[in-house]
Amino acid sequence: MIQENDPRIPALFDDLYQRIKAQGVQQWTKDRNPQPDLEGLIYLCKFCFFTAILTKAEIARVLDIDRQELKKLVKSWYDDHREKGCGTC
Repeated sequence: MIQENDPRIPALFDDLYQRIKAQGVQQWTKDRNPQPDLEGLIYLCKFCFFTAILTKAEIARVLDIDRQELKKLVKSWYDDHREKGCGTC
C-alpha cells in the first residue's frame, strides 16, 4: 500500500478528482469533503470504483497494492456497502 507520506499522493488525488469531475459527478463527493491525503485517496478510489470510473487494476496501480491486498480492500468496500447501503462512498 502506498505510504501516508508518499509525495505522489496529492498528484494522484488530483488526477482522480479530475476524472470524477470529467464525468460530472464531483458533487456526489462534497458530503465527504475528501482531502489530498491517503484517506482521501482511498475514498476517491472507492468512489471511482463504485461509479465505474476506475477498474480494479487501476486502483491497484494508484494505491500500489498487490492482487491479494486489492481483493481484501474491494471486499471490505462491498461489505461496507452491504452493511450501510448506498451512499457510504
